[in-house]
Amino acid sequence: MSTYTSRRVTVHAAIATAALAGALLTPSAAQAATPGGATTAAPEKCTSVATIASVRTGLSVTLTNRAESGPKAELKDSKGKIVATVDKARTKDMAAGIAVTGTSTAVPTFSQWVEGGEHAAKNTPFPKLPAGCGTDLGGDTTYKLVNGEKITVHKFSRGHYRAEFTSKGHMDKILGTEAVGGDDDAYVHGMYVVLNSSTGRLSSEFISTRSGCTVTRIVPSVFGPGLSVKLTNGPAGPKAQLRDAERKVRGSADRAHPLDGAMGVKIVGANTATPKLGQRTQGGNTPYKMSAFPSLPKGCATSTPATAATTPAPAPSAHTAGDRTVPRGGVAAGAEVKEQGGDKTALYAGGTGVAALGATGFALLRRRRTAGRV
Repeated sequence: MSTYTSRRVTVHAAIATAALAGALLTPSAAQAATPGGATTAAPEKCTSVATIASVRTGLSVTLTNRAESGPKAELKDSKGKIVATVDKARTKDMAAGIAVTGTSTAVPTFSQWVEGGEHAAKNTPFPKLPAGCGTDLGGDTTYKLVNGEKITVHKFSRGHYRAEFTSKGHMDKILGTEAVGGDDDAYVHGMYVVLNSSTGRLSSEFISTRSGCTVTRIVPSVFGPGLSVKLTNGPAGPKAQLRDAERKVRGSADRAHPLDGAMGVKIVGANTATPKLGQRTQGGNTPYKMSAFPSLPKGCATSTPATAATTPAPAPSAHTAGDRTVPRGGVAAGAEVKEQGGDKTALYAGGTGVAALGATGFALLRRRRTAGRV
């Protein structure tokens, strides 16, 4: 087993710290003292508030439109007590007869009804954001995905984007980025979708496809959000491609070359009908995480290379000195990455691999003292 130093620093931890520090410095976190000694929260930047009459007797509605957190509608009684709320997290309250739509747009819409359901709703636009906020934030961009869906991506600031996936009024998935280098992805509605933190671009492709006797499947990468592995299986044999958020291939393996030692990707059973993808984030005795390739369609078969029996095994990425295996170059170094929004820590073997994936936000954290075979 490899031994590591105890000090840990991750890109996502640094982002979280910066975000917390920024939150503490925002006007909304500041407190203004009153003559009586009480404190009141200072108004948040890029926020607009309006109060309208409710369609229910004796009630009112406070509409708050915030650039950062989105719209919120609060139904209040005659004494100002909140009796119901809808916002980006909960867009509808059927019992109270209120809803909010267009939560990722600059001017969302508030709806309320007493009888007849939503088709009889009275719609009111939220107050517009203060002058200059829309320009600073960058506005919205709508993307048409491979399944025909149209999804709006809202830009809050550089590197800070948000996209929502809904169906039948329910929130299925929210993609969000907080800084450049922190891409987000999801497997939703039969698609693999990536939200690029540099451009805000929302790209999509079907998780599974077929063309004749060739089938493909997209599976998660062990290297974290924004990266994926495209598995292809057909008469020519299996192929695996490790890709970044722009779908640029960073590593690959196939029947002829079943091991990409630098990127920790290999194919087990490349000459069989049931090949498997192996991924790992460090060398030594660390086990590979296995994923099955898609099965060939009925009636299709994998051709067997005539030279399969005589093809030499791929050369290891280490040289030997006596009976001891010594890692070469980047394999002697390890890097640690932490998945966005999770507690799982992954260790990536190879300085070469770290350099290749540097654009995705990986940080070199600590170096391996000893390492085994790749």
